[in-house]
Amino acid sequence: MMKVILSKDAADYLSHEYGYLSAFNSRAADTAMARIQGGIRRLAAYPQIGAPVPMLSGRRQLVVGPYIITYRIGRDAIMVSDITHGRQREQLDRDDGLDESD
Repeated sequence: MMKVILSKDAADYLSHEYGYLSAFNSRAADTAMARIQGGIRRLAAYPQIGAPVPMLSGRRQLVVGPYIITYRIGRDAIMVSDITHGRQREQLDRDDGLDESD
């Protein structure tokens, strides 16, 4: 299994999304986070599982329920640059903040 590293933006999104969902339904918030965490575990085990993003060389996307996880596969780790809800505007050009050699 490869190590998975979340960018600050991806980690911040998860925290914000959990807080937002919890305000309405704590069970839904827990379920959403469990689904995303399951997707991240699948990435660790099967890095090629996501579809390539043609407009961003080296990036891939994994759809987990209504969420889209954008990542790239490094030499020693998978770097998640962005996590968004499918109904939100995608931020494909967001930098993952990690060195390309990772």
